[in-house]
Amino acid sequence: MSPATRISEPGGQLPNSLPLERFLRQVRPLPIEARYTLVEQALVLLDSLYVHLRLKRAMHAVDPVQRLRLLQRRLEDLSDAQFQAELIATFRSLRDLHTIYQLPDPYRGNVATLGLLIERYHAGKDHKPHFLVTKMPSALAYGQFRPGVEVLTWNGVPIERALELNADRQAGSNPDARLARGLEALTLRPLRTTLPPDEHWVILEWQAPSGQRGETRLQWRVMPAATSSGGRPQDPVSTIAAALAIDAGNEATRQVKRALFAPRRAQLAAPQELHSVLRVDEVSYRSRRRGYLRIFSFNVSSGRRFAEAISRLLTQLPQDGLIIDIRGNPGGLIPAAEAALQLLTVGTVTPCRFSLATTPLVLALCNANPALRAWAPSVAAAVETGEAYSQGFSLSAVAELTEGLPRYPGPVVLVTDPLCYSAADIFAAGFQDNKIGTIVGTARRTGAGGANVWTHDLIRLWLPELTAQLPDGTGFRLALRRTTRVNDNDGVALEDLGVSADHLHYLSKRDITGENEDLIAAAASQL
Repeated sequence: MSPATRISEPGGQLPNSLPLERFLRQVRPLPIEARYTLVEQALVLLDSLYVHLRLKRAMHAVDPVQRLRLLQRRLEDLSDAQFQAELIATFRSLRDLHTIYQLPDPYRGNVATLGLLIERYHAGKDHKPHFLVTKMPSALAYGQFRPGVEVLTWNGVPIERALELNADRQAGSNPDARLARGLEALTLRPLRTTLPPDEHWVILEWQAPSGQRGETRLQWRVMPAATSSGGRPQDPVSTIAAALAIDAGNEATRQVKRALFAPRRAQLAAPQELHSVLRVDEVSYRSRRRGYLRIFSFNVSSGRRFAEAISRLLTQLPQDGLIIDIRGNPGGLIPAAEAALQLLTVGTVTPCRFSLATTPLVLALCNANPALRAWAPSVAAAVETGEAYSQGFSLSAVAELTEGLPRYPGPVVLVTDPLCYSAADIFAAGFQDNKIGTIVGTARRTGAGGANVWTHDLIRLWLPELTAQLPDGTGFRLALRRTTRVNDNDGVALEDLGVSADHLHYLSKRDITGENEDLIAAAASQL
């Protein structure tokens, strides 16, 4: 582009949003005492409860405990922004989206967005990547700047290089996951778990299908992912549920994406409370009708109610072939994910197993919480055996959750991507380990989140004498119980490894600008 090229701005604005610059005026620095409390509690969590500490030290060559101790010595010399950045970076170095520091109010429940979605497709024999604006509200469209334009540069940096730089700042545990999260974070960033953008606006250079080029300046704006009954932004994920496996940041961005971009469409009947997490349809492949079930999230309140809803929907679909699509699913309630698996096969599903680290504080937690008593003997025995992990047990009573519900009788194929995380990883692992069907992935591996996550609030309920109230709305989430796989993959950890696809499908231009026609055809061919 010539330096003289006029940079245009959309005429409209996103509803229910604030410019980032105005939002940041609400931020107040944490007192020094609050900083000390946060670092002390982070040390308790990582050094004494974090189940993946040995794995992360080995796999990523990091020592978060020593880094926190150094921060503790230096924190009075840091500005508030420097302190927040260092604490976030310490947790990000773990490459574990379950184990995170959550920023104080007013970041809670808010997401920074440019108001559009950039997606990648591959073309040609060398699978060259291209980046298109695929979705934006009508308020941001003007002239030829609208869905379908190809993004060439992001703030003057060639888009592919900008993606690589942004991916390095993400906590994805494998290259596919980091790239996928880096792409999403170009235009959507959950403020509760990541620092706000340094820049207040972004300049995109683009090319329209007609060949016309232009530059557009877009403001970062802040939107709530979820609000309380009083209208205040709040976390979209429970802080006291004990059977969760979820990437809380990606759940927040998912809800903002749904508010901005999800079209209203007619679909088969689903319970109102599950409209945001389920979509059902029928698709055609070679003149045959197939069922299609998209599960956007497992962030639901009841495994049984979720199983009942899935069961009702499956009975409305063709019974001789089903595509399950969990792309972008950030996880949620583990029993909901594993109950859904049981409905897809007439065989008996063996659920994943979960184990704890073997530390004195973990043993104290097991003795305090009746739900953890089964793990206590093997944690206690580790003093003599030297085992790093406790015995593994399942978290899901799959037979009870699905009792009396019909099973899908036909063949099933699963579609995954590198944004599948947590309970979605567990779902994909169970699908493969129980030989339910074939997995078609848009990348080689899923996001690789293998743990049951607890919040500091939940741990504090059972260990009040060792944990302190966190200041100013801050929070921590922690991988407490690690996930291991079953059957042919018995004992294999899910964390950092993820689930490998049986067949790889590179997304086409038609996939991202249409209705995933080529992806659905690739999945249907496996039926």
